[in-house]
Amino acid sequence: MDTRFIRPFKFKMKYLALSFSLLSPWVWSADEYRIDYQIERLDANGVTTIQKYSEKIIRDEQNIWIERLNTQTHADEAQTHSNAHVSAKTDTHEHVSFDSAIQWMQRKDVVGQANVESPFQRFYILPDEKMRVQLQDVDQEMLGMKNCWRCEYSLIHPDILKRAQLIQRDPKSAHYQIRSAGQTLNIIWSEKDQLVQKYELLKPTSGYAKTFTVRKIDQHVATPWTQTDKYSERDYADFSD
Repeated sequence: MDTRFIRPFKFKMKYLALSFSLLSPWVWSADEYRIDYQIERLDANGVTTIQKYSEKIIRDEQNIWIERLNTQTHADEAQTHSNAHVSAKTDTHEHVSFDSAIQWMQRKDVVGQANVESPFQRFYILPDEKMRVQLQDVDQEMLGMKNCWRCEYSLIHPDILKRAQLIQRDPKSAHYQIRSAGQTLNIIWSEKDQLVQKYELLKPTSGYAKTFTVRKIDQHVATPWTQTDKYSERDYADFSD
């Protein structure tokens, strides 16, 4: 069989596929994770409240995208968990809710490893309004957010492991533990992903426990932040009273 007419066809198909990927608005270069949280609190009346919620994180070396996946489930009473879930009004009484806003963090520098400290910008993304709202450092501080790239990228500051006791190590992960006054912190750490796999903070004397587990869902997924290029841009200060 004469294959002289087949090889150019294969080459053209590969070229077209590459061209399409470059022209596509989605860039397939990020990893996706699911995080399941659980927080237990014991109040003064002896009632334990259990709060559960999940988030999706998509990240690459320059960007972190966080979406809330579900509403919380609790045992006794509803509580709202958020670092910055607020509502605000503009001078023209425009009402915008950030309760379900996506958070997008983007590094300002474009070189260096992803797990090193780096300045970054944080945005609220409001898909329904086609809007992205930038938070300045003062806004993040007011809302109780950490202005720490490594903390957001790895879900803890990796330097905390330097003062932790290594309990066990295997080819895929390592178990670290820190014991201090009345509390125990256990961390399962993935060196490959530079990410917590499981986090468990126990404070028995105060009746508090916080745990979360991280599962890698997929890799080389679409990067959603590229879709915000045409969104309107606002500053968080525009929504202050």
